[in-house]
Amino acid sequence: MHFGAVLAAGEIPVAPVVGVMAFGIVMAIVGHISKRNLLVGLGIGILFLATVAMIVLAYVEYQGGTTFDPRPKDPKLPPQVYE
Repeated sequence: MHFGAVLAAGEIPVAPVVGVMAFGIVMAIVGHISKRNLLVGLGIGILFLATVAMIVLAYVEYQGGTTFDPRPKDPKLPPQVYE
């Protein structure tokens, strides 16, 4: 297996996106505890935006063409399918 290629496929830094998601969750929980609807809404909004950012960044990275496809290739299919 190509471990170098698999590691290269994960070039998107996950920690900032997960950190923003966690911040949104904590903000929403604090808003619920303090009964502040604005904090709840902001927390959910931040969580939503972080989720959208994660999907967009993954799509952009995938479209770069430098990622490794770990799926096994079917020998019955012509090689043009995988190009």
